[in-house]
Amino acid sequence: MKKNIICAIPFLSLALSLQAQAKLLLVATVPDLVDITQQIGGNLVYVQGLSRGTEDIHQVIMRPSFVTKLNRAEGVVYLGLTIEHSFLPGLLDVAVNPKMRADTVKGCVGPGCIDCSEGIKILEKPETLSRAEGEIHPQGNPHYNVDPANGPIIARNIAAGMSRIYPEHAAEYQKNLKAYVAQLEAKLVEWRKWVAPLKGVKAVSYHKDMVYLGRFSGIDFIDTVELKPGIAPTPTHLEQLVKKMKEQNVKLIVREQQYDAKTCEWLAAKTGARIAVIGTMANAFANTETFIKFSEHNLKALLSAMGKEPG
Repeated sequence: MKKNIICAIPFLSLALSLQAQAKLLLVATVPDLVDITQQIGGNLVYVQGLSRGTEDIHQVIMRPSFVTKLNRAEGVVYLGLTIEHSFLPGLLDVAVNPKMRADTVKGCVGPGCIDCSEGIKILEKPETLSRAEGEIHPQGNPHYNVDPANGPIIARNIAAGMSRIYPEHAAEYQKNLKAYVAQLEAKLVEWRKWVAPLKGVKAVSYHKDMVYLGRFSGIDFIDTVELKPGIAPTPTHLEQLVKKMKEQNVKLIVREQQYDAKTCEWLAAKTGARIAVIGTMANAFANTETFIKFSEHNLKALLSAMGKEPG
């Protein structure tokens, strides 16, 4: 009996290996996309993430594990609009996966590239490009994932990309997509009611990444704590910002969790504004590992800072 069990072990390992190989192997650049890809693929996909939710997406360092993951993958799911500029182009150059390669315009080209920005209404497209303006993205502001209303578009892009790579399972992907979008749309109806009291509230954010969330919530983001995108605030800028906030009666400071807390606390003490700490990716906080939980956490944080309750 023992001999039979021992003999069966290699066959079990082979079966598990074949089962894993039957799944579509994908890499996603941020935790939000890991979640949505898993929602659509179900048990037909195995997806691995690259960046962590607590990281600054602009400062992610390419790790050796990234190369291993990408070389094994059938495709890469990414936000695009150059937001992954610190690691994705270099990763695509170093990896030896013929299904995807770096491109200066599109970020990634090849049958394995799944660009989630397709169909997104891009905001803040720069009229001119200059290093003097800080960290500028030539195709527009890339932080569209912070707007919950962009979730269905992201999901559809992922489903389309997966169906292109693995057409045999396209029907299952579309079935899962329909269910996920229905769930998300129901949440959006609820969330739009939540944010009604925030309409017209003036705020500052640390980084210039809140334009999409501002559009959804109705919050008017008038300035940033940073001097310019990616450039730390100077004493002169902060003094001018205090004056501006007082003049415009700004009562909300939105600090993305990866940025400096002390500066925001100093600003709050000077102006009387309250601070909301939010994430720019899923998994920035405990129990925010999904796109829906991440979006809901951010909205609750904004409401709480303004003394409001959801609903």
